[in-house]
Amino acid sequence: MEAASGLMNLVMLPMWILSGIFFSATRFPAVIQPVVRALPLTAAIDALRGNMLQGTNLGQLLAPIGILLAWLTVAFAVSLRIFRWR
Repeated sequence: MEAASGLMNLVMLPMWILSGIFFSATRFPAVIQPVVRALPLTAAIDALRGNMLQGTNLGQLLAPIGILLAWLTVAFAVSLRIFRWR
């Protein structure tokens, strides 16, 4: 049970740092930018900021929503593959 908490921190902490929650993600080097743009938290933050702060409509948020749907699909497929009822 404690191993899951450690693995969760291993995944979540870098995503929090890279996604732009605390400071702008555009300040990272260009080499890391594709990774930062592919993170689900970055897409969620971009969509929320665009909608709440800039009044962006749903049609203009297709890229972040697509990234979130891709992560959802991959995570769902992996969970179906590895989870088994005993």
